[in-house]
Amino acid sequence: MNKHLHIITPYIPYPANFGGAIDVFHRIVALKELGIRIHLHCFEYDRSQAKELERYCEKVYYYKRDMRWKKFFSRIPYIVNSRENKILTQRLKENPFPVLYEGLHSTSSFANPTITQKKFIRTHNVEADYFRYLAKNETSLLRKTLYFLEYLKISVYEKNVANADAVFALTVNDKKHFSTFCNSYMIRAFHSNTHINSNSGKGKYAIYHGNLTISENKNAVRFLLNEVFSKIKFPLTIAGKIVDQKLVKEIKSYSHVTLIANPNQHEMDELIQNAQLVLLPTFQDTGIKLKLLESLFKGRFCIANNKMIDNTELESYCILANTPKEWVEIIQFYKKTHFPPEIITKRKTIPELFNNLSEAQKMIDIMFTA
Repeated sequence: MNKHLHIITPYIPYPANFGGAIDVFHRIVALKELGIRIHLHCFEYDRSQAKELERYCEKVYYYKRDMRWKKFFSRIPYIVNSRENKILTQRLKENPFPVLYEGLHSTSSFANPTITQKKFIRTHNVEADYFRYLAKNETSLLRKTLYFLEYLKISVYEKNVANADAVFALTVNDKKHFSTFCNSYMIRAFHSNTHINSNSGKGKYAIYHGNLTISENKNAVRFLLNEVFSKIKFPLTIAGKIVDQKLVKEIKSYSHVTLIANPNQHEMDELIQNAQLVLLPTFQDTGIKLKLLESLFKGRFCIANNKMIDNTELESYCILANTPKEWVEIIQFYKKTHFPPEIITKRKTIPELFNNLSEAQKMIDIMFTA
């Protein structure tokens, strides 16, 4: 196979960088394993260059994101406009391989008439919904206004996906949304797991894990603290990247809640595996949360609300709790329950469903058809 592909990412896709970087990185690995020769274009944004990427790519290019305020004063969304780069566009023209844009963020060259090769977009969620959520939940008036304006711009801009040869959506709902613009296919999340690593038996604490610099996750933590663990004394561990000192203070005000700040991947895996309960509340139903997959592959009992699991194909593997009362009652019950081997057996169907190589092959079959 001698198939080349440009991949443009809005950030440096390396697992140590957390979040969506995991999905993008393991997609690159799977495409490489299936023989695709990848020319990777990354925007540097709050992340270090990763030499590891060179193992999987023909070339890796890095670009600075233009964060100047003037980039905001445009009809083009800031997340796109701040990633406009003439050198990147020239490289796409010089090597007219198909282009895979990771998220709307990466599509600054998408409408350029000189980019004539096939173009595909991997959507990470419905960005307009995401920014509407940010605007609704932001407490700073300035940020609330900026997020709302970005939501309005994205709502108009996303119609440009109609010019894509295809969109690769993350969930059933996202596929339905983007199919109103162009051909849309569901490609499941890519991840680091090959088999179920959950322990049977019983753990001694509950855990909430995630990137605690993100407002969505901060809201989830505050919900657990104020609505759930203010009423029960079962130990809770909160683990993840954190810089918000106000949130640190709130967490530390509970004697039975422990904060593990900025754990590495090995430490995080052990924390999840040793916990009795993995708590998965969210108040934003966009995309699929990779923490849900990580929890089911590694944890014991996983408790989630509807917004975390609806339309993920993973509903039957979780225990459902929506109201604070339900969260309290379910935690009180399952904190005493041994995690049975039968659930581990049931979960062994998950790696078959969320299989990186089979999902990558679907993409190849679509991108490289005559």
